Amino acid sequence: MPGGDGDAQTICVRVLQPIEVTGFRPGDLETVPASVTRLGSDDLAIRNAPNPADALRAVPGVAVSRSGGAGALTQVRIRGAEANHTLVLFDGIDVSDPVTGETDFGLLTALPGLSIDVLRGAASSIHGTDAIGGVVSISSSPNGTGLFASAEGGSFDTAQSRLSAIGETVSGAVGAYTTGGIDTSGLGGETDGSEVYSGLVKGRTNVSGWTLSGLALARRSTAEIDTDADFDGRLENADAETEARQWLAGAGLDGKTGAVDHRVRASFNEVTRENLLAGNSQDTSTGQRTHVSWSPSLDQHNRQFSGLVSFRRETYDREDSQFDGFTNASESFEAVSLAAQYKRHYEILSLDASLRHDLNGGRFDDATTWRLGASHQFRSQSAQLRASIATGVKNPTFTELYGFFPGSFIGNPSLKPETALSAEFGWDQHLAFPHIHYSVTAFAANLDKEIFTSFNPNFTATALNRQEDSQRRGLEFAARWAPSEVWSFKGQVSGIVSENDSNEDEIRVPSVTASLSSQWTPRERMNIGLALDYTGEQDDLDFGAFPAARVTLDDYVLVSATAAWPLTDRVSATLRADNLLDESARDVFGYATPGAGFYVGLKLQ
Repeated sequence: MPGGDGDAQTICVRVLQPIEVTGFRPGDLETVPASVTRLGSDDLAIRNAPNPADALRAVPGVAVSRSGGAGALTQVRIRGAEANHTLVLFDGIDVSDPVTGETDFGLLTALPGLSIDVLRGAASSIHGTDAIGGVVSISSSPNGTGLFASAEGGSFDTAQSRLSAIGETVSGAVGAYTTGGIDTSGLGGETDGSEVYSGLVKGRTNVSGWTLSGLALARRSTAEIDTDADFDGRLENADAETEARQWLAGAGLDGKTGAVDHRVRASFNEVTRENLLAGNSQDTSTGQRTHVSWSPSLDQHNRQFSGLVSFRRETYDREDSQFDGFTNASESFEAVSLAAQYKRHYEILSLDASLRHDLNGGRFDDATTWRLGASHQFRSQSAQLRASIATGVKNPTFTELYGFFPGSFIGNPSLKPETALSAEFGWDQHLAFPHIHYSVTAFAANLDKEIFTSFNPNFTATALNRQEDSQRRGLEFAARWAPSEVWSFKGQVSGIVSENDSNEDEIRVPSVTASLSSQWTPRERMNIGLALDYTGEQDDLDFGAFPAARVTLDDYVLVSATAAWPLTDRVSATLRADNLLDESARDVFGYATPGAGFYVGLKLQ
């Protein structure tokens, strides 16, 4: 019986792979005291979405906000926290934009992800300052070797393709996604398309008992956008687009000296964004992150003690053409971190404690974060009771500190880091009959010095810290039922209250999210999937008024369906349908959304 929401492989046997997201070493999903959901290949196949954000709708406590069509800015919020409070890892490397401090999931379209782990709740003691709300970890680790490919096309002039060559020591993958899109402004007359391309190379070899690994990822995207050119708070059709380029490289060295296990990691991540109007560059921002770490670990007699020493450097460069360099900026930030984690497993009790101290070089106050967790296994009931309490910290982003847009936004170099205290209690149980696994989790969090956008009398805006605590609390329920070897049903419902220091609901945080899915797999490589994803009412801001007026966005249900039918031993035909009810699934005020879409393709596996 696992803790969190594991991946059900058959009726009676649950194959549980170790999870990396909860510590400096892989953990056991059966005993972890945190709230973790794993989306394996079977889970991802139900929606077969080109963007991982849509798969995350199946995770309790997760809300997705998309500003327009596929490929547009897409944010993920966990348990009512902000989008830049979610740390996103790809094969263990932070892929967030160093400038904005958040990950635009729109850029992750066509990324070769094969499984996703989601940790909900503050995890700064393990993952650092960006993990104040939770962690999304995407893995590209393949099952088996060989050549794999897929291609698909359909509505909105959309096409996507992927090709992977997986070897014993070296593997590579490329992906492409293009769409004609929709008219983001909703005014008609033109559409706003996007395209995303990615390439990945990974390698691994053994040298004198040590394992050396490495990867390189390059991505490029172009998204046509509508803008508010006359500053009336409403989008107009515009010949504007945003180009983004990212490349990252990482290397790892793993081995032992005596009883001590060592992990050495180094990574570099660069994200460049350029805004263009009528083909002319308006401004360009580039963020770079360099990260080096060493983690020793000693594991003996059901005890594990792990340490971490890491160095991180981030840089921000902005150049504008629109204002002849008036908004140019160049800033940098460095931090050294020291951390430790202790795990102890008894027959029916598991304990987990971690502590971290970040030395911020005087730019911000040094920060200490910690996490304590315990889980008690009731073997006779195939159940687990778990509890944890943790602190988190989030440093202001370069945009919040130094961003400057004449007549619009002014950065605030005096901002203080946001801090959080969160706690949760959960109960997980697996019933042998009728083969149901369910989990219930209650959580609460206080956020101190929340950073928000304040509107000034001169019609500009700036970033400030709130004077009082903001509150988040909620209840999550998830269940899986496998009535037979070929049928499975999965669902979740989450209720979240997220309020600022004035007891107002935080924007773009729906009060209720829910999902229900079913999958039928009568034989290998043949399956039919159906998913219903519900997003409740949520508040947003209407910038047509000054100061911006609060509005309520309607709830909606997204219905999607997928099917795969084998044509040969390795080739299958695929069908996919999105938003079958043709709903107006609006997450951001003023942005139009796609209607129903239908796609057909082929898959080599």
